[in-house]
Amino acid sequence: MASRLSVEPAKLLDTLKSTVFKNATNEELLALVVVSNEYGLSPFLKEIYAFPAKGGGIVPIVSIDGWNKMLIRHPEFDGIQFEFSETPEGELVSCTATVHMKNRSHPVVITEYLNECKRNTDPWNNMPHRMLRNRTLCQVARIACGFSGVYDEDEAASIVTVDAAIVTSAPKPAPATDTAAESAAGLAPSEVIKPGAASGPQAELENLVTNSGYKLDTLLKWGEDTGNIPDGTSLTGWADIPADICKRLLRAKAGLLSGLKQAAGL
Repeated sequence: MASRLSVEPAKLLDTLKSTVFKNATNEELLALVVVSNEYGLSPFLKEIYAFPAKGGGIVPIVSIDGWNKMLIRHPEFDGIQFEFSETPEGELVSCTATVHMKNRSHPVVITEYLNECKRNTDPWNNMPHRMLRNRTLCQVARIACGFSGVYDEDEAASIVTVDAAIVTSAPKPAPATDTAAESAAGLAPSEVIKPGAASGPQAELENLVTNSGYKLDTLLKWGEDTGNIPDGTSLTGWADIPADICKRLLRAKAGLLSGLKQAAGL
């Protein structure tokens, strides 16, 4: 990072620890620097910063400027469009982002819904269209380009909630029906794996997809066509889908179901 920013490494270290990555341990700071370098983000331009977790530690957060920068610099990026959906009374319902990639025959389409994303903050209350558009851009950039290990601020709030629940709970791991975990994954209580069933993100994804009326073959074919599940059709079961891909698809539940609906010809 020091070489990329043309500064002395020792001076950069001191500056990062006293400003944008304040209170981070050396190990946490190293993780943040690795992520910054991986995606070419500048902490001094507020493209990436540290978000403190209630249970201790930090979460790397990428601002909307950072997500936009990562997307438009991707060599296969070929344009993005946004479309808002509103009620007859003019109230905002959802925002759909369509990203075109040069190396894919089908665009990546992600829809985010206001009632699932809105928080009781001034930006969300005063600028709901802009905030929902920003949230949709983050999600479609992640799906289209495969960005991982970074979050937007709203996602970080959910992660912090889950971490705090785990830290303050009994020593045993939280069960699959933990309410905070359900919320972070975007699952309704009825969609959560019941006790005794297979656990993990693969099982959560299987539960979501099958309960929505789709089969594994449909998911894998859609995933390969859109680039969301590389070599999807070569996989033979739910357990073969990498955990990080499952988590990413669960976070983008609305876009996933919309894509499966199109893939199934419904």
